[in-house]
Amino acid sequence: MYHLTSILVFSLLSISTRVDGSHQDPLTVTTTSGLIRGRARIVLGREVHVFTGIPYAKPPVGPLRFRKPVPAEPWHGVLDATHPPNCCVQERYEYFQGFQGEELWNPNTNISEDCLYLNVFAPARLKGGGQEGQGLPMLIWIYGGGYMSGSAALDIYNAEILSSTGNVIVAAMQYRVGAFGFLYLAPHFRNGASEAPGNMGLWDQALAIRWLKDNAAAFGGDPERLTLFGESAGAGSVSLHLLSPATRGLFARALLQSGTINAPWSHMTAQDAVRVAEALVEDCGCNATLLRDSPSMVLACMRSVDAKTISVQQWNSYSGILGFPSAPTIDGVFMTGDPMQMLRNADLQGVDVMIGSNKDEGTYFILYDFIDYFEKDGPSILQRDKFLEIMSTIFVKASPAERQAIDFQYTDWENPTDGSLNQDQVGRAVGDHFFVCPSNLFAEGLAERGANVRYYYFTHRTSTSVWGEWMGVMHGDEIEYIFGQPLNESLQYRDRERELSAMMVQSVADFARTGDPTPAGETWPLYSREKPIYYEFNAEGPQPEPSLDIDGSDSDLEHTGRGPRATACAFWNEFLPKLRALSETPPSPCEITERIIQIASGCVNFKYLWTWSLLLNLMVINLV
Repeated sequence: MYHLTSILVFSLLSISTRVDGSHQDPLTVTTTSGLIRGRARIVLGREVHVFTGIPYAKPPVGPLRFRKPVPAEPWHGVLDATHPPNCCVQERYEYFQGFQGEELWNPNTNISEDCLYLNVFAPARLKGGGQEGQGLPMLIWIYGGGYMSGSAALDIYNAEILSSTGNVIVAAMQYRVGAFGFLYLAPHFRNGASEAPGNMGLWDQALAIRWLKDNAAAFGGDPERLTLFGESAGAGSVSLHLLSPATRGLFARALLQSGTINAPWSHMTAQDAVRVAEALVEDCGCNATLLRDSPSMVLACMRSVDAKTISVQQWNSYSGILGFPSAPTIDGVFMTGDPMQMLRNADLQGVDVMIGSNKDEGTYFILYDFIDYFEKDGPSILQRDKFLEIMSTIFVKASPAERQAIDFQYTDWENPTDGSLNQDQVGRAVGDHFFVCPSNLFAEGLAERGANVRYYYFTHRTSTSVWGEWMGVMHGDEIEYIFGQPLNESLQYRDRERELSAMMVQSVADFARTGDPTPAGETWPLYSREKPIYYEFNAEGPQPEPSLDIDGSDSDLEHTGRGPRATACAFWNEFLPKLRALSETPPSPCEITERIIQIASGCVNFKYLWTWSLLLNLMVINLV
């Protein structure tokens, strides 16, 4: 009888454990999808529980290829969450075989269409049973890669140190990239909402965010303190999630690293997306001419095409530097309109946003796109004719008047034939146009819509960098500091770099916790159009650059500056759009002088008023 009673009590306790999630095994967690078991890691003296390969959606294969994600079916038993997930289908970078700087970004796990999985890193603590609002903040990482590549499983995104040192939960999802994530053929279908609707990769992200919100408490987190953070295309995605009706309100805060949805490479019109999709259909041998009358037949053909073929053929539509064939599409559903118009219509009152750029965003891209002109390991001498040739290729879509203005802006007129300076100026033009200036404009717009915006500028070149000195502080260089890699004593970083990383980890963790990333004892003002003040991250101290002298009252704040790249961004964000409008509707000769003065004086950068006025005079003469 005693034995029977003991069995009954044990059974009841087991049932109770399943209900409240309080397992004797702290590595087993009850989620809405089922039980999962992770592994424990001791990181800098603290135990971190790591869960990898958690399915959040059904494998998007067969009839689910080119569709929105479908939630994963609940499972029975305990899922082994100790194996890294597959990478979504993509091509490897193989310009520099075996080069560490390139291999860092290449897939390090199996490549497969079956790739919709999550990773979670959580400091060891009691899971489940906690009251709402008392859990740890959760940071949700979205990787970059131009919407064409990337993986949450990359070593550089290992969040063990960030989780341990910052006392935060860090999660990351795999999402579909390239045509698998963005093929847009919806206009050819009456039920376009389900067949190749575009933005499938963004819907992947949205489903993962919802899963993490629903299960944050199970890992010891607070579902009301979710922070999205991402870099490059990941940051572009995060910025769209701030604005999209599909995800707005699912999270509390956002951190944007070197990317925003308004950047030229970060979004695509429906017309352009359809054109790219039709070209891919043809290149895959599925006869795009049938789309008008038999779109279902064409899509069935595309679903039968080998994934590798699609992955390779999609690159036929690459249109030059940062002209990727896949990007978030203005579909009227997830992305309801032009990004800046979406921003102008958004209510972001009280939303905390941290946004930033790196000093030399453009060098990585000019090396890859103009590999015949530049050397990875050392500087190149770029003669004036080659400088103009490259600039013409980069800005091929600009009007003749715009190209003249761009060449003028990025010519060092004191040394126009200096080949080394010409190389630097090409890098600056790409960095300004594609990254820094769109970020500045987006930050201003966020502030105008009521968000609490803090802007950082990362200017530190890492002592262990394997890239040539001329490439400077590259796109992506801040990631290792935010994830705490320099705190790994087995790696050869300098003491000051370890200190910088510790400060950045704490800054990001504090931002997730409170919305304020300001380092202890420092001052980091809110960013706005009127006071575009950034905080500089550099292990060697501030490296100020010339900026607009709007209001000197804050110019002496330690570790801060104005802009960044204020003069260049006044050119891109204010002067050039007005020049474009002038080019599209040329005025009569009697209006030219008045219009020129209005355009030039309307720009923030008064320092260049007469220079730009003269330039406009010369170009408008050609227009009329």
